[in-house]
Amino acid sequence: MQNEARITAILEELKDFFDRHKVNGWSGRAQHAIQQINEGNLNISIILNDFVGAGMGSLIDLYICSNNGHQLVSSEDETNKQLQRLTEQLLIIKGGLDRGKTSKF
Repeated sequence: MQNEARITAILEELKDFFDRHKVNGWSGRAQHAIQQINEGNLNISIILNDFVGAGMGSLIDLYICSNNGHQLVSSEDETNKQLQRLTEQLLIIKGGLDRGKTSKF
């Protein structure tokens, strides 16, 4: 599967995850990124940096809990493990692009 399709699939899974847990801002970001990929309007590296780049405001900083206004569907621990799994998938792809081991778009 090409990187573009893999990233889109992960972003779609993230969007569904965010929708289920009422993480509205991130849901919108995921939807926008999917749209941009599908339309060929945004470089994959830019999208990955937006989601899992270094610094504050990336998925790495996000924590799902009811105190943050999120809706938990399962335990807080399980929910954040799901988020971590999806985030790690994007980090793996980003790491490959950063090292030049996969084709850039």
